[in-house]
Amino acid sequence: MNEKNKRIIVISSVVLVILILVVIVFCNIGFETLDENGVPKEIIPEEEISDEQFRETTISLYFVNENNQIVEEMVKIDSKELLSEPYKTAMELLLNGPKDKTLKSAIPEETKINKIEKVGDCLNIDFSKEFIDNQLEDVREESHALNQIINTCTQFSEINKVKFSVEGKSDVSFKAGNIDFNQVFTREF
Repeated sequence: MNEKNKRIIVISSVVLVILILVVIVFCNIGFETLDENGVPKEIIPEEEISDEQFRETTISLYFVNENNQIVEEMVKIDSKELLSEPYKTAMELLLNGPKDKTLKSAIPEETKINKIEKVGDCLNIDFSKEFIDNQLEDVREESHALNQIINTCTQFSEINKVKFSVEGKSDVSFKAGNIDFNQVFTREF
């Protein structure tokens, strides 16, 4: 091959490589799309996360299912609600009842929280008199009511025990009288 043909092949190869590189670069560059007026279209994400969604957290509340078993219901709330009084917030959500219509609460209606206090790893909860006055005379219901509260409270890692009182007194009992409020309850109750 003569010198002229070699030069043409080298120049053609270099031009071809440069052309391929230019095509690759243009394919990888995002071109703005223009609307019919020639104005660049703004790219908008499908959904932006709001501050409320960003702060959303899930807590567990425990209720009784149709098989008479304690089951967990996950509830999403704004984490700001848990900042000042997390235990009271969780208990108020529990007292409001389940969102799932197939679940029920064994905690007597109209029960209110007088005071909640954390002492070490124990949560002391003082209820209104409705907690015992409106309780059915059923040992299983009493046990379910306590388990709902204990399981809900002990989901917080710093709480291992729960102590109950009614109107400031711990020497009370449910109507069936089988549960002594003077004891400290754990999740294994």
